[in-house]
Amino acid sequence: MKKFFAIAMAAVLALSAISCNEKGSAASGGAKADSLTTTFGSFVGNVMKFQSSNDSTFDKAAFIKGFEKIITSDTSRYYMGGMQVAMQVLGDIANLEQQGVKFDRNKFLAEFKKAMNSTDSIDQMKLQEMQATYQRLIQAAVSEAKEKDPKAIENKKAGEAFVNKKAKEAGYTKHKSGIVYKVLAEGTGKNFTDADEVMVKYVGKHIDGKEFDRSDEPVPFRMQGVIPGFSEMLKLMKPGMKVEVIIPGELAYGTNGAGDIGPNETLVFEMETVGLKPASDKKPAAAPITVKPAAK
Repeated sequence: MKKFFAIAMAAVLALSAISCNEKGSAASGGAKADSLTTTFGSFVGNVMKFQSSNDSTFDKAAFIKGFEKIITSDTSRYYMGGMQVAMQVLGDIANLEQQGVKFDRNKFLAEFKKAMNSTDSIDQMKLQEMQATYQRLIQAAVSEAKEKDPKAIENKKAGEAFVNKKAKEAGYTKHKSGIVYKVLAEGTGKNFTDADEVMVKYVGKHIDGKEFDRSDEPVPFRMQGVIPGFSEMLKLMKPGMKVEVIIPGELAYGTNGAGDIGPNETLVFEMETVGLKPASDKKPAAAPITVKPAAK
C-alpha cells in the first residue's frame, strides 16, 4: 500500500512541477486555467484508479471522501501543519486499535487541546519523561489487549491443562520456574551456566505433537538469547543430557506468539546438549527459539 501511494504521488508531483514551471498558466484564469484544472483532476483521478485496480480491498468511496476533505481544506501554513501532524498521530492510533487497544479519540483530543492551550512551561527533560511514560503505557495496553484475545485465552487454558497433566505423570519434574521436564538420557560433567554458549540438537512441537522447528545438527545457543523456558532448561542440563521439556506460554513467546506459534501457546521441546560451543564454530543460533518474547 505504501508503494501504491508513493507511485501515485510521484506522478502527481511530476505534473505539479510542470505546471509550476509554466508561469502564469494557472494563476491567470480563463481557458488555460480551466483546462489545467480539469486535466489535472482527470489525471490524478485516473492515476489513483490505475494504481488501485489490482487491490481488491480498495475502498474507493472512503478514499474519495478523505481526498475531498483535504482538497477543500484551508491551505494556510499552520492549518496544513496541524493536518500533517494529525495524520501521523492517526497512524499511531490506528496501529494501537488494530492491536485491540480501545482508544478514546475524543479524550485524546481534549487532552491535546488542554496541553496546547496551557500556560505552564515545558522543557525537553519533561517531554522525555512523558515519552517514557507513554511508551510504558503502550506496552501495558497492548499486552492487556492481547491477554483478552480469545485465542490467547484458549491457548493459555489448554496449556495449563497440559502442564498439569504432564506434571502428574511418572518421570516428570516440575521446576520452580514453571517448566516441566523428563530426563531421557543423563549427561556428565557440570551444569551449564548463564555465561555459556551451548551446542544443542532439538525438536520443537505444539502440545498436539505437530512440529514447528527442529535441528538435527547441534547449533549454538546463548542463555540470554533464547526464550526464558529454554534457558531455564539448559541451566539444569549437562553435556550429553537429553530431555523433554514443556514450556508454558509465559516462558515461551507470551501474548505475542511467533510465526506458527500462537499467543500464550505452551510448547514442547526435545533437547539434547552436546557441550559448549567450540571457539572455531561460527554457526549462527537457530530460529525461531532465539527470539525473546516482548516484555509483559
